[in-house]
Amino acid sequence: MKKLLYTRITEKTIALFLFAFLLLSRASITTTVNFVPLNTTVVQVAYSGCMFMLYAFEKIKRNEKFGTFHISTFLSILLAVYIVIFGKVYINPPLSQYTNGIFMRQTLFLLVVFSTVAVTCVYHLFDGVLLTAYYVFTFIILFQFLTNITDIAQLNVATVFNDSERARVTYGFSHYNALGAFCICYLMIWIILRKRGQMPFGNKWINYLTLLVSVIMLFGSASRNAISGFIIFSLCYLFMVLRESKIGQRVRFFVECTIAIIVVLFFSYGLTGLSFSDLLNQSNRETLLEVALPTFLKSGRMVVGLGLASNEIYGLNQTPYKTYWLDNSYIYVLITSGYLGCVFYVIMTIILFVGLNRVANHALRKIFLSLAIMYMYSAMFETTLFWAGVMQNYIYMIIFLVALSGCFNNPSSDNNIQNISSNNVKKKGEK
Repeated sequence: MKKLLYTRITEKTIALFLFAFLLLSRASITTTVNFVPLNTTVVQVAYSGCMFMLYAFEKIKRNEKFGTFHISTFLSILLAVYIVIFGKVYINPPLSQYTNGIFMRQTLFLLVVFSTVAVTCVYHLFDGVLLTAYYVFTFIILFQFLTNITDIAQLNVATVFNDSERARVTYGFSHYNALGAFCICYLMIWIILRKRGQMPFGNKWINYLTLLVSVIMLFGSASRNAISGFIIFSLCYLFMVLRESKIGQRVRFFVECTIAIIVVLFFSYGLTGLSFSDLLNQSNRETLLEVALPTFLKSGRMVVGLGLASNEIYGLNQTPYKTYWLDNSYIYVLITSGYLGCVFYVIMTIILFVGLNRVANHALRKIFLSLAIMYMYSAMFETTLFWAGVMQNYIYMIIFLVALSGCFNNPSSDNNIQNISSNNVKKKGEK
């Protein structure tokens, strides 16, 4: 019995269990899923330490050198250098107490992400990590839906893009947009696993039931950022599929023009006659430009910014500066870390897209690039870009960094996909 238990509990099992525990701890912040009573800071420190130990153990066992350099390594270094420069070097004294908090939060986030990516690469756990996230997200979605089932009565898809009549519910999440982002993240996990041929339970009904529930919750949130982001993802993916398809050039050109027209109309008139500019104004995104930018330009700190502080601190005017809610990642970076910070983010964005464009697997490359475009688009409406504080980043950042490293290729799963394909070919031949 002891021998059997020992063979089952491997380093990989421990790593995936720890990852599930971490995700539940993050979920406890924004949902009513409070099954992790520990302090989230303690959880992140302990988690990172354990994951780095598992990584070191495997490297020593294989007699391999530490720190294999990939393009993901450069992105990781830039992220770390950014937070050190603006979290410890260029501190604006009036905001020092807030900057210290941001520095701690972002450092813990990066430790969690980097340690998870290290373990994922060394143990070839990309599929396992995504499956673990899938199970945890499925549990959270079903739990939040069933415990807040009455919210479904307010579902009204027609008013999602109508600000004055929009019906919104949270299903127990801390905010409508947090719910929307969570559902979209779940959809991304679902899509990648399906493409990898790694969906749990086979094609059983529970996968599609949970997918349906997540879509219902997504529209219930009426999060225009999340919904329009998924539209952007779908259009980008369709465009890239068409570019590699064997259909006629005229047909391809017609479909591509149609996609371009849809995008133009969407940004010009939305789904309810509202222009993209009107949506920005109604959601207060234009106000931050009118208030925050003039303050930034008059501050004398254009190079290094007003100082790292949370969006809430600036939104509630708890600084010496007249600002507003910085619900735009690009404006947030400019205001808080100045021109120098923007240079960092531009370089990191270039590295991200160059690396994803080099992914060998064509099917995954299209998904990853579409996801990155959606990620950049959504950052125009929320402070989320490469940043802690939102649960989806604990998934997206891992996906991006693992993809850049090339370690998402799990030999066993890829072989399974090939076997499935060959079996299908044989069956067709037999018929």
